[in-house]
Amino acid sequence: MPAFSHRAAAAYRNVDVNTRATEHDPYELALMMFEAVLDSVTMAQGAIASGDVTLKVKQINRALKILQDGLRTSLDLEHGGELAQNLDALYDYCVLRLTEANAFNDAKKLAEVAQLIKPLAEAWRQMRSGATPDPQAADATPSTPATPSTPKAPPAARRMGSLYGAGMALAGA
Repeated sequence: MPAFSHRAAAAYRNVDVNTRATEHDPYELALMMFEAVLDSVTMAQGAIASGDVTLKVKQINRALKILQDGLRTSLDLEHGGELAQNLDALYDYCVLRLTEANAFNDAKKLAEVAQLIKPLAEAWRQMRSGATPDPQAADATPSTPATPSTPKAPPAARRMGSLYGAGMALAGA
């Protein structure tokens, strides 16, 4: 199992996600982590609205742990180039905003984090399904239909996959 998969699985065990992460491929693990962050942010927003401080803290801490121990530490900063550096900075910013949201009961800061993470989750969802990105996107190119045994991902998705190390290299890269 690639190093990314080990770190991602460990992050899930540490934050008590009710799944067997080791049964999933690295792409699915990344998507699961993005979705788990979004779920935690949504639950924290509801907790703020209802005044449930305990749930708010629990969900924000869960999102922080996934961002820091799963997504951020799994980045291949040495080989991932500018995009990996940008994601690292984005995760750092999200950690800051989540911390502020927790300290000040600020649902707007939580919404900001969700707005930043949703496009990443969608990109991983597209990459996972082999879907072609929006043709309006700057570096979108027509993709060839993928066969189940050798999926072909769009160029942008291949670059995203390479950010998390050799274990995340996509077919057709």
